[in-house]
Amino acid sequence: MKALEWKGGRMETPSFPSSNLPAFSAKDARYNHGSVEVLDVQNLCKSFGKKPFLTELTFQVGDGECLVLLGRNGAGKTLLFNILATLVEPTSGTVSIAGVDAFANLKQVRPSIGYIPMTFDGYPELSVVDYLNFFAAAYKLEKRERASAMDAVLELMDIQHLRDVKMGDLSTGERHRLLFAKTFLHEPQLWLLDEPLTPLDPSGQVEMVELLGELQAMGKTLIIATNRLEDVFKVCNTDVQRENFIGILNSGRFAVFKKFSELQREVTEADSPSPNWLNELFLEVTKT
Repeated sequence: MKALEWKGGRMETPSFPSSNLPAFSAKDARYNHGSVEVLDVQNLCKSFGKKPFLTELTFQVGDGECLVLLGRNGAGKTLLFNILATLVEPTSGTVSIAGVDAFANLKQVRPSIGYIPMTFDGYPELSVVDYLNFFAAAYKLEKRERASAMDAVLELMDIQHLRDVKMGDLSTGERHRLLFAKTFLHEPQLWLLDEPLTPLDPSGQVEMVELLGELQAMGKTLIIATNRLEDVFKVCNTDVQRENFIGILNSGRFAVFKKFSELQREVTEADSPSPNWLNELFLEVTKT
């Protein structure tokens, strides 16, 4: 993958239309390092019938910050992702993006959200470039900008040689890169990433970790769901001087929600720190 290039705080690609979210201001700073609250979830609950699946979730994530969501199968990660992506409405509670109530202002906030699932099998007969052109139109990019924008994201994700290949003929890793390319077309502020490293080979994983770090440096907010504890260290041990958070879901509640740096410090200050401390913590707090 090509490294991101910055100009004026933006990726060096053609100018894309921005969302209608309010601009961030200094008074919104939430941490001493200057982070601005992007995602604010308050008292979020989701039930189906009388059965609760998510219960009283409250958390905030700022610009340039990353939250890694962990949990056993059925803990609620996918459901929470679908709510944050505004695909499923909560039973109660609020989701705000840059201070805007997401479910009361769907058209306003959706351009600021980029959702990249782990697997994607749609549009098998479309070529890569036709797929990108479809979404460029959906994102309302100006026609005169679309070709150069598509070329830029194809080069960024190192798949320009696949532009005329049908999506049904792409490998899993190639489809994953295409989803990132599509998402870069509208430059969302909030990135929802479901198992971003899993579909990739080892070299692709190294490149993806670098890309995620560059997104943080760009000020993007990342929410990453994974079942692979080893990925936590790959994602959180970056040179980006912003906070990374760990959230461990258990039965629809946060059993742990803490800064990764604080968890590491607590472990290193213990009398006999375990090299498998995250695994041990995960098993302890997710006991049934």
